Amino acid sequence: MTTDRLILRPFRKGDAVMMYHNWTSDENVARYCHWSKHENLDTTVWLLNMYLDEAGSGFEYRWAITEKGNDEPIGAIDVVRITDNNKTAEIGYVLSKKHWGKGYVTEAFKAVINELFCNGFTKIKAAHHVDNPASGRVMEKCGMTFVGYDKAIAKWESDELCNIKLYELLK
Repeated sequence: MTTDRLILRPFRKGDAVMMYHNWTSDENVARYCHWSKHENLDTTVWLLNMYLDEAGSGFEYRWAITEKGNDEPIGAIDVVRITDNNKTAEIGYVLSKKHWGKGYVTEAFKAVINELFCNGFTKIKAAHHVDNPASGRVMEKCGMTFVGYDKAIAKWESDELCNIKLYELLK
């Protein structure tokens, strides 16, 4: 997918080093994600291999975010859950800290919403940690509506819960 400033493309075998340097090793980026910062490149290689295995098995709803004219991944956006007989998609995203505040996630998210609606989805959902209002602003700029609060695990390897805000957009 192409937007005014970005290209959203599938992940590739050689992306791990840039993923690690641009976001997976950054504590500031990982703070509100379900995953903890990667302590070494091997962890990011493992993650990328999982992405590639899933793509090889037919999962096609995950993209590396790149700037036009530069193939370096600066973030990721993907469908993290599909429900309601393949009609509802929940989106997650992450972006390199040095690219925060440029509107890139909003631009990428709008393109993904359009792609998903064109592929038969009728509802898009997203959630963010209550202490990360910038993520909520992205959702609102994409036309999503706040629908309530919930709790979710704070980190995959933990039982700790955190408060989240839920958003939805109907086709």
